[in-house]
Amino acid sequence: MAVWPVGMRAGSLAALTVQTDGSGAASAAHLDTAKEYFDRARKLGFPAAADGSPYALRAEFTTRGNSGTVQMGSYTDIWMNEKQWRREAVLGKSRFVRSQNGKRFYRVTEGPDADLLQFVLTVMEPIPTTEHFVERNWKVSRESVGGAETVRVSTGREMPEGTPEADDFAAYWFDESGQLVRLHQNSMEARRSRFEDFNGTSVARRVEVLLRGKVGMRIDVTGLGPAGSVDSGLFTMKGHDWRQRYGDEIR
Repeated sequence: MAVWPVGMRAGSLAALTVQTDGSGAASAAHLDTAKEYFDRARKLGFPAAADGSPYALRAEFTTRGNSGTVQMGSYTDIWMNEKQWRREAVLGKSRFVRSQNGKRFYRVTEGPDADLLQFVLTVMEPIPTTEHFVERNWKVSRESVGGAETVRVSTGREMPEGTPEADDFAAYWFDESGQLVRLHQNSMEARRSRFEDFNGTSVARRVEVLLRGKVGMRIDVTGLGPAGSVDSGLFTMKGHDWRQRYGDEIR
């Protein structure tokens, strides 16, 4: 597996949406705004944004961490409601945790692979929030991916031949239903597949992250169901209060 840097951020960027047919020419067919694609995909593919039913999601991932060897880690997402949830990724002696209980947010960062684990949370819910969203600088275009027609929502700079600038480009691809199937940020690409229905959403059971065409991380959802009875103390981590700084850090 490849070894790669972490720390992707989408954030809110700025300008009026430009709609093209993928070659730069104006498209006659209707294309929605970037915000509409993001909001729709969040409700289609992520249970925290769907009907509000409490759930527990568990996943396993394999990657090469700070030790230099391929290891298996775990990811857990327990969601009771929009004011009470906890997400945690663990690899070896490292862990990264975010949670919310009422109006208070918490974050725990431990071990040499904490940044890598923060990335796991990002790639499991990669769509930027749109609460304070500005449309400018997002381009909406049609693009064929693997023979399938998709809509690409992108921001940042690309070279004249279409190659993205390594540290200044982000893109999201949505299929005909509006589901997020692929994303590209900071030279990394993530592919989402094996979708299964759950509480009105279609959840990707596999996420593969590639760097320069090689798989650097593979995440498989191993369990997804009702949350059941959960100790409310799970959502409070004393001494680890945290203040949000970026729009993509809500969860």
